[in-house]
Amino acid sequence: MFLGLDLGTTNVKAVVVDRDGRVIAEGSAGVERFYTPDDGVEQDVEQIWDATRIATRQATAACRPDEIAAIGVSSQGAAMQLLDAEGRPVGRVISWLDGRGRPFDERITAERGEDFFVEHVGRHASTMTVGQILRLRHSSESFAAVAHIGYVGDYVVGKLCGRRAHDATNLSIAGLLNPARRCADPAVLDLLGIRDDQLPDLLPVTVPAGALSGDAAGPMGLAPGIPVSPAVHDQYAASIGAGAVDVGDVCLGTGTAWVLVAATPALARPVTRGTFVCPHPVEGLFGQMLSMTNGGSSLDWALGLTGREHSSGSVDDALEAVPAGSEGLRFWPLLSPSASAGRFGASGGRIAGIKLAHSADHLLRAVVEGLACELARHLGFLTGAGLPVRRLVMCGGAATGRVTPQIVADVTGRPVTCVSQPAVSAFGAATMARRLAEPGAELAVLARKLAPARKTVEPGNDAAAYRHVLRRYLEPFSPPKESFDRP
Repeated sequence: MFLGLDLGTTNVKAVVVDRDGRVIAEGSAGVERFYTPDDGVEQDVEQIWDATRIATRQATAACRPDEIAAIGVSSQGAAMQLLDAEGRPVGRVISWLDGRGRPFDERITAERGEDFFVEHVGRHASTMTVGQILRLRHSSESFAAVAHIGYVGDYVVGKLCGRRAHDATNLSIAGLLNPARRCADPAVLDLLGIRDDQLPDLLPVTVPAGALSGDAAGPMGLAPGIPVSPAVHDQYAASIGAGAVDVGDVCLGTGTAWVLVAATPALARPVTRGTFVCPHPVEGLFGQMLSMTNGGSSLDWALGLTGREHSSGSVDDALEAVPAGSEGLRFWPLLSPSASAGRFGASGGRIAGIKLAHSADHLLRAVVEGLACELARHLGFLTGAGLPVRRLVMCGGAATGRVTPQIVADVTGRPVTCVSQPAVSAFGAATMARRLAEPGAELAVLARKLAPARKTVEPGNDAAAYRHVLRRYLEPFSPPKESFDRP
C-alpha cells in the first residue's frame, strides 16, 4: 500500500491507497492561519508537522507498519519558511496568501519589465518569494539570521527523511524556477542576493528525496527506510490523481479558487499575466497553471449573503429551481483581484439584470453560471495561444454536485469528466509513492490506471441558450477583443 500526504493551507490530509487504487483509510488534521494588521498571513510550520503526524497516524492506524511501501508528498505552494544555519525555523511560515510582498513585486516588475520575468521565470510578473524577500531585506533585521529559504513541502519532507527537497512545480509557484533551464534562475537569485545552495534540493518526482527516518517512522505507525518523494505542488498532484496526464488535458480544481492545470506538449509563453509555466511532473509534458482567483469563494459569498447552508444537496436544489440563464440575472465573479481580469476586473465583480422577481436561488445559479463563463474565458486563453484543450477534468467539491458540472459542460460546450475522490491531491501523492516503489513503472501509466471513479457530463439541451449568456458575459472585457473557445 502507498501513503499520500497533502499539506494544505487549512488541513493536512493523508490517504492510504492499495495497488488497485482503492482508498483504504484516510486521516485529516487542521492547521491555523494567523493574520497580521499589515495584510500578512502566516502559519506555524511545527503545527503543520504535528498535523502531518496526526493525519498519518489516523490513516495508518489499521495497517501494519510494513504494509506501507512508500510516501508521496503534495503541498500548498509558495508557503515560505525561512531557516537558520541549523535548519531551525526563523519566524513563521509566510503564506502564499500573504499580501505584504505585493508592493515590492509590483515595483520590481515595473523596473525590470514583464519580458524579463517571462524569460527568466515563465510568468509575466514578479511574485511570491521575490516580493517577500525584497520586503524582508528592506524591513526586517531578523533576515540576517536566515541561512536557507524553504517552503512547507520541503520542510516536511526534510522532517520525514532528513533531506529538504521539492520538484520544479513547487519552485515554479514560488516564482524562482526558470522553466527552460529547469532550475532556479541565476538572474533572479542575484536580484534577491541569495544562492542556489540556500534553496531546497530540486528533484524530479520519480527520484526519492530519501528514506523515512526511524525518528519519524515510529510515531506515525510506519516502518523506517521506505522512500519519500520530494514535495510537489498540490494542483499538479491533483492532475496526477485525476489521471489528467495527457497532452490537451486540463485539470480544473474547484476549491476556494478555481485553478486550471493544462498539460502541453512543449514549453510556451504564459497565456495570461497570472499564469505559471513549468515542466510537468510527468516526463515529456509542460504545464500552464492558470488561477481564476475566484471560485468557491464566490459561492460562499452568495451563500452567506442569502443565509443558506453550504451543502452539495442544498446548492443543487437551489440551482435546479432556476432555469438556465437565471431569467436574465448575470454575475461576473471577480470578487478578488485577478491578474487575468484586465481593466474590467479592476472594479470588482458585477451583478446585472436584477429584478424584483429574482430570488436567492436566482443569485446562486447566476454565480455558478458566471464561474462557468469565466472558465470558458480562461480556456480561450489556452486555445487562443494555440495550445490544445482536448479534455476537461473537474476535481473538488463542485465536481460531485448534480448541477454545477452540467452548467460547466453547457457553457463551455465541452464534455466534463468529474472525479469523485475528494482528496485528489493526496491521492495523486499516493500515485507518486507507487512510482517510487516501482521504479520501472511510468508515472503517466500509473496515473491513468489508478485514477478514481469518474463520470462524464456531456453538453445538454441548455447549451444553445448559454451561447448568448457567454457572449454577454464577455462583452465588458472588450476592447481589445479576447478570444475564447467554445465548440
